[in-house]
Amino acid sequence: MSEAAGPGPQVEADATAVAEAAELARGGEARARAGDLDAAVEAVRGAAPVLLHSPRGAQGTAACLRTLVRIGNTDRALDLLLPRVDRVATLEDPEDRMWFAATAAWVLRHARRLGMLPERVGHEDAATALTHLEATARSLAGEHANGDPQEAARALVAAHDDTGVASEPTLPPTRLPLPPAGDSMLRPPASAAEVAELAARARDWRLEVDPALERLLRGWLETREAALSLLSAPGHWAAAALLDRSSVHLLRDPVRERLRLEEAVSAAERGEDEEGVAHGRCELAVLDVREASARFGEGAPEVDRARERALAAVEDLVAHGWAETAALSRRWYALSTRPADAAEQLLRAAQEHERLGQPVRQALCLLDAAPPTFAREGEAGHRLLDEAERLAGEHPVLGVQVLDLRARVARARGDHRAAGALYARAAAVRDVPDGSRMAVLFAWCDLLVERAEWGALEPRAADALALAVRLRDPVALAVAQRHLGLSWLEQGRAPEAAELLAAAAPVVREHVPELLGPTTWALGNAALALGAWPQAREAFTSAAEAFEQTDRLEEASHARYRAGTAAWDGEDLATAATELDAAVALARRSSTVPVLLEALRSRAAVRAAAGDVDGGLAALDAVLADVERLAAARPSGEADDDAFDAEELEPDILREGAHVLADAGRTDEALERLTRAEALVGGEFELVLRAERGVVLAEADRLEQAEPLLRDSLEQLRAAGMAEERVAVAGALARALDRAGRVEDAEEVWGRDGPDD
Repeated sequence: MSEAAGPGPQVEADATAVAEAAELARGGEARARAGDLDAAVEAVRGAAPVLLHSPRGAQGTAACLRTLVRIGNTDRALDLLLPRVDRVATLEDPEDRMWFAATAAWVLRHARRLGMLPERVGHEDAATALTHLEATARSLAGEHANGDPQEAARALVAAHDDTGVASEPTLPPTRLPLPPAGDSMLRPPASAAEVAELAARARDWRLEVDPALERLLRGWLETREAALSLLSAPGHWAAAALLDRSSVHLLRDPVRERLRLEEAVSAAERGEDEEGVAHGRCELAVLDVREASARFGEGAPEVDRARERALAAVEDLVAHGWAETAALSRRWYALSTRPADAAEQLLRAAQEHERLGQPVRQALCLLDAAPPTFAREGEAGHRLLDEAERLAGEHPVLGVQVLDLRARVARARGDHRAAGALYARAAAVRDVPDGSRMAVLFAWCDLLVERAEWGALEPRAADALALAVRLRDPVALAVAQRHLGLSWLEQGRAPEAAELLAAAAPVVREHVPELLGPTTWALGNAALALGAWPQAREAFTSAAEAFEQTDRLEEASHARYRAGTAAWDGEDLATAATELDAAVALARRSSTVPVLLEALRSRAAVRAAAGDVDGGLAALDAVLADVERLAAARPSGEADDDAFDAEELEPDILREGAHVLADAGRTDEALERLTRAEALVGGEFELVLRAERGVVLAEADRLEQAEPLLRDSLEQLRAAGMAEERVAVAGALARALDRAGRVEDAEEVWGRDGPDD
């Protein structure tokens, strides 16, 4: 369950609906205790949309929260609790307050146990909030006005019994737990000598690109603080500095990386390791480039100066004869800062490793150089790939990278079947680092998204999500959530999709901004499927902003249009008008004719719906000429496959205006527009327009005119095999007959021409 999209539309329900939802929630809690986890999940999904947004739903909401904890999803319980934890202070019924406070405290205790508890809860620090909630529940139980206080206390204890709480999540997680105490990937070193042995092993494994290196380094990150207390001799500090420099990229946070590299430089100085000091300072210079690029943008003078300093630091390593370290730093500079000459820098690193007799590192640098080389010259890229494969031999890590690159090449030339087969081979290789496996899974997922193979995407995305949880990598988790959510959305599982996409969005926003547009676009579609109009509008607006920031103006115009129609569906006409105006502006900037057409039509309809019928009609009638001007002004190379044809669309505009007039009670004007539209078309569209004239008359209760027209239309639609249109016309006629007191005639019409089933 997620707050951003929620499992359904957020509307205030009546007392009966709240009572029914609360009963469903209690039943779900019972099913969770009985081990029927699927039924428990369905109960929460059915009850939560009603209870979460109702002041009368406190006890039912508490039952939903307890169910989520019991099925192992404290993460989702916390997601639902945090935005409404302050409700405890506003609840008027003491029993509601007692239950909500007790359950909130229970959720927070489990969140603390799992390492998920944020620093602040509501307006207090987490520890204070937890204490206050527990005290509130105890106090209210002691003052229980509706029965025996001791019985109330026993009921609270029974409801919040930790027995039977699942140890593993039933639903895909939205938050990552901290590692359980003592569950380190590496036994803490028992002595400084062991730290030195780890460093030596790390250096050797780095040269060999050993798949065990990643596990060793993650273990060092988990046990580092305890290990530092063992160090004394210079050689031990130099060893710790090497481990810090080797593992810093796993932190995935520039601030933490800088602090760790500065500590590594200090440790190398204590270790009297000049090469280690220079290496650490070089890595800090490379980090300066990354930070300058993020702050000022590529090409800024600040970035250029940072690049000069970083390359000077690399060359200083060369000048001192530290060739291996120079090659490592040169590769990291090229991969992490993506300079224009990345391929050249990587090839230089490969040459340095070749001179040092390090073929595995040489092959790795050639593989890194292949993608930018392919972008400029395909044959040269193939030569690098072939040479790297020769050098790699049977090396599993490099073999996976070769397969991955060959899959990318196949995908680039449109051979998706070959690409999929290569990714399948790469994913099946054993004894590769988790990071490499994750990269393959994500690339495979991207291919499956491109091919719209949603059923095949689901297991791959689930594999990636499980791996992200094992690695406790929040960024990888968000990307996997996005893939799995998209798969579920396209397979009709909108509630589950909304939960994952909403959880992914904030992490993607911060760490993978290039995915924010696609992620929130999918979230908007999930919210639409649930009828959650405000959440859909918010998601599409986020998508539009993300697309616009990356100059993807066509996608931005589509997203703004969807935001506008979502607001319109939610009857927020002012917001709809604002979003549609933005869509029009973006469509003009990007020359996106289809969006301009639909956004202008919708904007005119919203204007009419807001009360300015004549203004809306005038705007609607001006749409085709406006769009035609944009279409004519586009360069010939930008024209759509189907050229814009105003004459072909004129009947649609007339028809749309007719419905605006009919809704405003201006029946004769509506009929006149439909008659004009009918004269412009033929075939099935003519039958539809003729029937709609009858529907307009029927809805205006002009049955004498409507009935013969609609009965003729029913015969024509039946003969043409237009079942959907026939049923709609039958419904309009039946309703008009019923309003006129002709119930038997209405039943006869509906029985003959209503739905076949």
